[in-house]
Amino acid sequence: MASNKKKEILLRANLGFLFICLLGMAIISRAFYIQTVQGPYYRSLADSLTIFPKKILAERGNIYSADGRLLATTLPTFDIRIDFKATKPYADNVLPEQFNVGVDSLALLLANMFHDKSVHQYRNELVREENNQTRYYLLKRGVNLEQMLAMKHWPLFREGHYRIGMVAIQNDKRLMPFDGLAQRTIGFTNTDGKRVGLEGQYDDQLRGTQGQQMVQKIAGGVTIPIDSKEEIAPQPGRDVYTTIDVDLQDVAEDALLRALQYHGAEHGCVVLMEVKTGKIKAIANLGLTKDSTYAETFNYAVGEATEPGSTFKLATVASVMEDGLGNNNSLIDVGDGVAKFYNLTVRDHETPETPQLTIKRAVEVSSNVAMAKLAFQHYASAPEKFYKNLQTFGFTKPIDIELPGAGAPVLAEPKKWSGVSVAYIAHGYEIQVTPLHTLMFYNAIANGGRMVKPYIVDKVKEYNKTVDSTTTTVLNERMCSPQTIKQLQEILVGVVENGTAKNLKTDYLHVAGKTGTAVIAQGSHGYKNRIYQASFCGYFPAEDPQYSMIVVINSPSVNGYYGNVVAGSIFKEVADKVYSLTLNMHPAINKQLLAENNIPLAPCADAKDLKGIYKFFGLNVNDVNSEWANTTGNGKSISLVGREVDNSTVPDVTGMSLKDALYMLESMGMKVNVVGRGMVKHQSVPPGDKLNKGTPIVIELT
Repeated sequence: MASNKKKEILLRANLGFLFICLLGMAIISRAFYIQTVQGPYYRSLADSLTIFPKKILAERGNIYSADGRLLATTLPTFDIRIDFKATKPYADNVLPEQFNVGVDSLALLLANMFHDKSVHQYRNELVREENNQTRYYLLKRGVNLEQMLAMKHWPLFREGHYRIGMVAIQNDKRLMPFDGLAQRTIGFTNTDGKRVGLEGQYDDQLRGTQGQQMVQKIAGGVTIPIDSKEEIAPQPGRDVYTTIDVDLQDVAEDALLRALQYHGAEHGCVVLMEVKTGKIKAIANLGLTKDSTYAETFNYAVGEATEPGSTFKLATVASVMEDGLGNNNSLIDVGDGVAKFYNLTVRDHETPETPQLTIKRAVEVSSNVAMAKLAFQHYASAPEKFYKNLQTFGFTKPIDIELPGAGAPVLAEPKKWSGVSVAYIAHGYEIQVTPLHTLMFYNAIANGGRMVKPYIVDKVKEYNKTVDSTTTTVLNERMCSPQTIKQLQEILVGVVENGTAKNLKTDYLHVAGKTGTAVIAQGSHGYKNRIYQASFCGYFPAEDPQYSMIVVINSPSVNGYYGNVVAGSIFKEVADKVYSLTLNMHPAINKQLLAENNIPLAPCADAKDLKGIYKFFGLNVNDVNSEWANTTGNGKSISLVGREVDNSTVPDVTGMSLKDALYMLESMGMKVNVVGRGMVKHQSVPPGDKLNKGTPIVIELT
């Protein structure tokens, strides 16, 4: 009995052992099958989950000014990572000899370049990650190109990716070298991730063609690039060249900013354009932000349509003249400056100088009553004729400019007009247009009746080869007859000579234009809040128009609100700057007569500028081996004497121009405040004092 029991137990043990052996053999067989037969499949499946293609963004194209200066560019920055598993293997936590020799020098260089950690901290960090064999460790973010190239020659890093594991991952950052200059026009990415301005309009051209690189996902969700035949190099974007003049843009923005601040205005814009071509040379837009500062947040010049007010009166006069219904000498009965049209009253700002005004004088003094009566008399029974003329003048359709968000004029068709519409449209109400529409109309008057389309992009280049270019587009070869144009030009000259813009009159630059002061409707509140808009639109020189310009200031709250004061002062400042920079606007200089008389000595200035000035007058002067120079001479000949500037002491800038003085002082790190205009006559910090960067200095100009 016991024997049978023993045999039964032994049988069970043998069967169990046999089962285990068979199970083991099955597992081994299955593993062998998976490794040999199904192995390639599962390895490819694993690779497909960890290795995948990643898009590589192309280098975005640049945006340039008219003279080739960068307005927007892409600056590469780099994230520096280290794959410590790429170093030679080691045992017992003993650092490899190569790493041990170079780590101290590497830590010192990192500390000296970035100044964010001590040498000791950097060394401990490197040693710790080396001991942990960290994959793709992030050492530093936001390293610039110059720093990255220098790092490649440092100890350990210079051994290459496969010896120390350094990897530089490029991240592109869009920069505007002139900070916020023409920011809204050049464009940027807004809070919704949408590109605006030229960056948005030309996005397809600027962004280029994406490439592709194979990457592998490792621990922590980090991806690292791997070598692959499937890599596709990205194609860089094209470059966009604008018509903007950086210097004039800077003047326009500066003048606009100071006027907005002085008058406590909500927003404003300035547009400067070449009369013959339609090229926009400056376009400034500034608006009040939540933190009570001004910034370019919206392109008011292109996108905001408002009641133009008195600048529109010229369109009314042009319509009347084109229809043969009046001329500059035609009389209008204005009475005491009050007129009633059905149940609405139109008033002049001031009592008329006489009960009757000629059309020319009515525009010069900006009579609302005169314009309302003139239009009502001729168009109340035929509003379609008035509307058709306004169509011809470009006031009914959006302007096709190379910027997104172009505003459309608001002008109802005549069948929807009320009995007073003609009278109110005549002096700039019941119609809304953008500043660019008004400028285009006035530009056509300056251009002899030839209406050209404003444009801001000159050409597009790819690898320095022009692939697209813009030429002047004529929208209307003959907006008005020559007789009408001549009379309109006389009116605009009269506004500055004898009318509402007499404050813009100068002996050296003759300006033609029209002031505008409008009450702007505020949604459901209408005109109750008396929100004003000041404007001035015109051109210069009046006798040979080369530039047209419009200035619009919305909601001035202090120090006046009339167009001649608020907008006209900006117009004058920008026009004066253009005049000073454009030699062909100046009367001809008799160079021979100048050379026969005593030649004036110039104060200390940029040596190249001095040489260019004297060369213009036919005088050859010597070269100097310094940036700055003084002049010497006996009245018949001129010599340049180089002036060396000691960067450790405050320089003497008396007698210098503002431009040169600012450049010299600011390049030495001083904070400059300017008082007055002209040449420097006094400086608050005496020459020769020890120079400390950041020291404020006041320079007074004559």
